[in-house]
Amino acid sequence: MAKKSSATLPSALFNRALSTVTRAASNKVTPVYEMVNISVSDGKMTAHCFNGTMGMSAEFPVEAAGDINAFVSASALSSLVGSMRGAVTVTAEGRKGLKVESGSVSVSLKGNASAELPELEQGKSRVVCQLTGDDLGSLLKVASCASSDPMLIYSSVLFDVSSDGISSWATDSFRAATVQIARGGEPTRLLLPSAFVSWIRTISSKAAVTIKEAKNRLVVTAVDDNVTFTMATPQGEAQKFPSLSQIFEQVFGLDGVRFSLDASVLGMAAKQIKSLGGETVAIYTDGNNLCLRAKTDTAGYSNIIGTVDGDVKIFLSPIFLADGIALFDTPNFLFSATKSPLAVQEGDLRILFMPKNVVEADEPTTVEEETPAMDAQAVPVEVEQEAVPA
Repeated sequence: MAKKSSATLPSALFNRALSTVTRAASNKVTPVYEMVNISVSDGKMTAHCFNGTMGMSAEFPVEAAGDINAFVSASALSSLVGSMRGAVTVTAEGRKGLKVESGSVSVSLKGNASAELPELEQGKSRVVCQLTGDDLGSLLKVASCASSDPMLIYSSVLFDVSSDGISSWATDSFRAATVQIARGGEPTRLLLPSAFVSWIRTISSKAAVTIKEAKNRLVVTAVDDNVTFTMATPQGEAQKFPSLSQIFEQVFGLDGVRFSLDASVLGMAAKQIKSLGGETVAIYTDGNNLCLRAKTDTAGYSNIIGTVDGDVKIFLSPIFLADGIALFDTPNFLFSATKSPLAVQEGDLRILFMPKNVVEADEPTTVEEETPAMDAQAVPVEVEQEAVPA
């Protein structure tokens, strides 16, 4: 009887690859997408998952005798290897099945003989840019300001690539954020869905990252030590994403009150208001004190968070404020008008917080004054330049 093909590798390496790649497995579409394809050829192992829309793979060296092509349950294999220590040996078994052994443990996983997954990099593609994992992490900071509704075009991050640099953009209509880095590439606009962004955020800061685009697919490859991760998603409709650059340049160029503030202090206050059920926070000056006030059905809230030289009065959502301000340490603020966005910047990261239209709210004057009722509507980000007050 011919000896079965097998491969041996450290459990830590195998677990690292599987814990990342099996994020792309799905049990919601068809049973084949619950599987992970484990293939071995020329001394390299590839683990590959696909969820019907997006896919991910990891390639790394192994000690191998022969080729393997197995399709087994992604969750079962990942859980099994995650509990193992030391060397793991996998052996081809049955119809695309896999025997997994480590120490005294031996488990046979049933294969799916008819399973096939699409290639992640289909057709011709071109390299758009090459950057470090640290650069990629900086660009993806804006992701927390994207919409959480997967049905909206706003539930994506836009990469705008030029020969001079790359900027990333995100908005949920109540905030808009951008980051710029000085590493350029081939000019293009790439729209990354939030689900895909959550995948590529797992890329190590020390990895070497390459972004490619094809006619219908976007591919991100990260080489980290001896593992190459490849992640692919269909091309988004970048042309439908709002053009925010003019709005940012206009708002950040306005005259107004400029001040710096500890973001953790403002963030904590916003979280406290959110925990009380507050939907609107008033940020205003009382003399040189920068104050916050909010009112809910069960509580009135007031706080002094800093000092400012100038008059400030704006109403914001504490929910969006808390999440957005958490990206900063000690940013610079620009307040230009009550109905204009509050502009915040630190380094290459900039965020606009859209104001709320407050109906029948008394103007706040002192912290001791009774908190006014604040029935409010959020003012969404408008994509037309004239929508931003001058």
